[in-house]
Amino acid sequence: MSGKDWSTTELSVLYDVFYECGTRLGGEYVSLMRAARQDGDSESELFWRRQSVALRDERDAVDSHDRDAIVAAMERWDYILELVQHARAARPVAA
Repeated sequence: MSGKDWSTTELSVLYDVFYECGTRLGGEYVSLMRAARQDGDSESELFWRRQSVALRDERDAVDSHDRDAIVAAMERWDYILELVQHARAARPVAA
């Protein structure tokens, strides 16, 4: 999504894309939370739960008419999602 020009995208469409970006990242957080629970790692489970709640709160706080805030959040969330996915891919598989 980086480098995309959102200036001409209808605001209602942009907000839908924004919301979906949050949903994708939130889904990753839920997946990590469940994996931590399965591994018996309550500290990591709590961490990912907090990330999920913070994401929800951040998404709720963005004004649906503020194009700049919407785009900034989408870019940040896409970057975080990319980092998390790379970190997961680099994690050794348990035997």
